[in-house]
Amino acid sequence: MNRVYLVATAASNMEAKVQELVDAVTKAGLIATVYKPLEVFNAADSVAEIKAGKSAVLMEKICADFLKQDFDDVDAVVVEGATGMNDVIAHKFNDDLASALDAKIFADGEDAELFCPKRLLRCEKCVAGDLAAPAAERRVSQAMFRASLLSKASKCVKRIVLPEGSEPRTVQAACLAVERNIAVPVLIGKKADIEATAKSVGVKLPANIEIIEPSAELAEKYVPTLVELRKAKGMTPESARVALSDNVMLATMMLKFGEVDGLVSGAIHSTADTLRPALQIIRTAPGVKSVSSVFFMCMKDKTYIYGDCAINLNPLAEELADIALQCDDTAKAFGLPSRVAMLSYSTINSGKGPDADLVVAATAAAKAARPEMLIDGPLQYDAATVPSVGALKAPNSPVAGKATVFVFPDLSAGNIGYKAVQRSAHGTIAIGPMLQGLAKPVNDLSRGALVEDIVYTIALTAVQAQK
Repeated sequence: MNRVYLVATAASNMEAKVQELVDAVTKAGLIATVYKPLEVFNAADSVAEIKAGKSAVLMEKICADFLKQDFDDVDAVVVEGATGMNDVIAHKFNDDLASALDAKIFADGEDAELFCPKRLLRCEKCVAGDLAAPAAERRVSQAMFRASLLSKASKCVKRIVLPEGSEPRTVQAACLAVERNIAVPVLIGKKADIEATAKSVGVKLPANIEIIEPSAELAEKYVPTLVELRKAKGMTPESARVALSDNVMLATMMLKFGEVDGLVSGAIHSTADTLRPALQIIRTAPGVKSVSSVFFMCMKDKTYIYGDCAINLNPLAEELADIALQCDDTAKAFGLPSRVAMLSYSTINSGKGPDADLVVAATAAAKAARPEMLIDGPLQYDAATVPSVGALKAPNSPVAGKATVFVFPDLSAGNIGYKAVQRSAHGTIAIGPMLQGLAKPVNDLSRGALVEDIVYTIALTAVQAQK
């Protein structure tokens, strides 16, 4: 299966339109099959669920049934849209089903370019041209990326330690992580406090949530290793015991020992409090010069990667090149296309000055380190994203006008940039920051994080731990 077509037309014309699409696929020498969701979930019951505000539940059930089908030997699946509904309900059914199928097919596949769904296809004359063309690159919508993230995390469930174990949002997120099968949460804190928090927020702790109570006895086993790691900085057994009285340091040592696979903190700790132990104990991965961060900027119809927006204040050219390489790795790890734009106020050679020169040098260093990577710079943001502007300002660029990964020149630009888009582009969700470059995954939360933010950060961390 490399094409999915959803037919949206009047019920009286549905059978004929579906057959026209099947005939078009067959005429192209390919194999088609038809999937009829309303033969599995009848129209009357579906209308009742939509009217009750349960469209998402209905679509989840339809998509689950769709993915159970054996489409391995067909080239195209024609999905029959709404029948037996009034026009308003039918429109909602078709639109919600298109979005849900997009998300679930993407999440279920290993390669985003395998599928080329046509949403709400009304004209069968488009099919011949579509079938003759190679499968188009998926535009990864917000729904697709979020579904994919949860799906990837659930394929190999990891143990993720949450040192702020009795914090209310953390407890709720841990319960949801178990419910969605994306991780085994390990909460650090007093069991009585965690249970009291769960009761206060109205959740029941699942049996497979682990609770570890901090104690002097537990910390003692980590003391020798911590002293060895930090002896150059004057660490003694006594100061190690003091350091291990902090739950974030304790959790970091658990990660160092391989007792957990990843760490998420920051709901009530500062970024410095979360990162300092990780930089001291976990340290960078082999060959990595510095730690950086990315945000996944999930817009309605696409997902971009922005880096670095949280860690490096004024990176040097070599450091900026390393950030670009890390961002490229992250895009590929999460199934996103990678075309890296090195951002600046200058496009290629249109502007002069030391800041533009730094981006020129960083781009050259990244190209030298990874010649196969699609990267270009300096590029202004409009030249990087708008095809007409890119063609005008950088006509020979492999990235201009179609960038998917954006490397900002410094922390001020990156932090302002992601927040401007997050707050001003309607419906945009920023997932992150996700840290890159550490030997093991550690991720920081905003202290204003919502429960869902924590759930997705747990999922990000679990996917990183699968590498």
